[in-house]
This record gives sequence, structure tokens and C-alpha cells, in this order.
Amino acid sequence: MTTETERPTFRGVVCLHCKAPIPVPSIVGGPQAGSDGTESAQRKSQVFNLRCSCCHKEKPYRTREIVEFEGTPATIMTPERAAPVTWYPQGGLSRAAKA
Repeated sequence: MTTETERPTFRGVVCLHCKAPIPVPSIVGGPQAGSDGTESAQRKSQVFNLRCSCCHKEKPYRTREIVEFEGTPATIMTPERAAPVTWYPQGGLSRAAKA
């Protein structure tokens, strides 16, 4: 009695900068898009832009570059924000431009 556990998979592309897998949103047509031969499927764009969640760079990708990855997609990491700069008044007077 053997039980096979299915590994989760997701569709995505490989980042052109850092080579990390980027999950593709469901609105983007996959390799099956356009295979039914309908006119509306042929009009859809075959190029889309994605931003990598690791290096935060955005590049255009083609629908034929979409592949299946094993595992779960990495969560989007937001960069830590620096503390806001505190501006101190200079002697109570503001600086004016020369006229």
C-alpha cells in the first residue's frame, strides 16, 4: 500500500536578473491559451510584464516562457522603509531663493 503525496505546483517564469521563480497571475494566458484556435485567443498579447518579488526588477516575458514549478511560490517581501528624515528649522527662518 503506497500513497503518493502530491507536491504543490505553480505556473511561473524565471526572473531574468536573479533567476528566481516568479508566479504568473491567472489572468495571463498559459501555454494552453490560443490552442483552441478561436479568433479572440489569437488577438491576446503574448508578452506581459512581471516584477520579481526577490530583486524587485520588472521585465517583459513571453507566454511560451511559462513553466511549472514544484513547491509554493515565495511570498512577496516588501523592503523595510527607512525612518523619515526630520527637518529642523534653521534659526526660525526659512531660506529664500535669490531674486
